[in-house]
Amino acid sequence: MSTQTLRRELRINRELDTSMNELLAGMKKFMDDARIWESRMEEHGINNVVAVAQETGSVEVVKNYVRYQIGRDVSNANWRWRVGNVKNFGEQLVDKLDELHDLATGIVAGASNPSAPPRDVDRVWMRLTRSYLGHLSRYFVYRKKTLEERR
Repeated sequence: MSTQTLRRELRINRELDTSMNELLAGMKKFMDDARIWESRMEEHGINNVVAVAQETGSVEVVKNYVRYQIGRDVSNANWRWRVGNVKNFGEQLVDKLDELHDLATGIVAGASNPSAPPRDVDRVWMRLTRSYLGHLSRYFVYRKKTLEERR
């Protein structure tokens, strides 16, 4: 690996670390607005999407899995869960994953020369997606268990 590549990777890692506070604050707001822990969604439902993200290098595969789960939720009790007049939880999650692409593009642009290969953006987008979903899963468990304790 060249020195230039190593420097770019270090800059990308630094940008990723810097973006975590904003990323997690946005995830928390999304989850607080969606209140998915009040639905019949269980830990394994969220953990399964995390597992898909860990097994693939493609955010599109993760989004397709979420859409599949939306299609399977005929009771509107988990992936199709909605609070108010908004998109369901699954559709909102797909939108959030799409928004991470913009963040990935900015991170790569800030860490590279303008001719950085598109695969760098895809790789950073996947890293952001894995981190986002992992933290989403942990926050879901926290809120679900806290809700159960209050009952």
